[in-house]
Amino acid sequence: MDEHGSLNAALERQSPIPLYYQLKQLLAARITAGELKPDDMLPTEEELQEQYGLSRTTVRQALRELELEGLITRFRGRGTFVAKPKLSHGLAPHRSLTQYLRDQGAVPGWRVLSSELRLPPGEVAQALAVPAGANIFYLERLRLADDEPIGYHMAYVAPLLIPYIDMTRLASGGSLAYLEGSGRLEKSKAHRIIEAVAAPEEIADLLEIDAGSPMLSIRRTTLSPTGVPFEYMRALYRGDRLQYHIV
Repeated sequence: MDEHGSLNAALERQSPIPLYYQLKQLLAARITAGELKPDDMLPTEEELQEQYGLSRTTVRQALRELELEGLITRFRGRGTFVAKPKLSHGLAPHRSLTQYLRDQGAVPGWRVLSSELRLPPGEVAQALAVPAGANIFYLERLRLADDEPIGYHMAYVAPLLIPYIDMTRLASGGSLAYLEGSGRLEKSKAHRIIEAVAAPEEIADLLEIDAGSPMLSIRRTTLSPTGVPFEYMRALYRGDRLQYHIV
């Protein structure tokens, strides 16, 4: 058996089933059977072409469908790998992604990119009803799972909370939840907008994925029970590593 094991199984060229689909099914079967494990590297497109006598178009179509089904992940300049199982995040009130990650056996973490007071962009100023010229707290981080970057996260906090914010605590991975215990912040509600987007180049570089890769975008404005907005958050999560579920 060579380094790619039973990938050498022959394709049925007289079959009415398209060759790209046969190759896709062959690779998918090896993955689901555990012969190819998460993070295993697949043969290159050129190796698959030579091994099976297929055109580049046929090989690329097979790999594209495997990628769409979440079975493989392709990295420009690095190769094609068997995908890790996706992490799952629900929308239960007052239950954070950190808790969901721990429940699934992953070690959650943060990598801080920026932590400072700054003027907010127009969209944020409007969402938080910030007076013109007012600085607000800005926090930019990468969300980690087992030290792997799975998401990009930025948050703005309204001026009314700045005197009570423990910036060191937030920058090291905390949230505003501790303010609830202090009495400075009542339990709140949030408006969320969730949509699929393509990874911008600068975010893709931070997350070690290709520009244009599918991502899950979440924009959230958090409000007090009386409807006063105090936090604006934008997060971008890798589509190959995280999925949302709603019960």
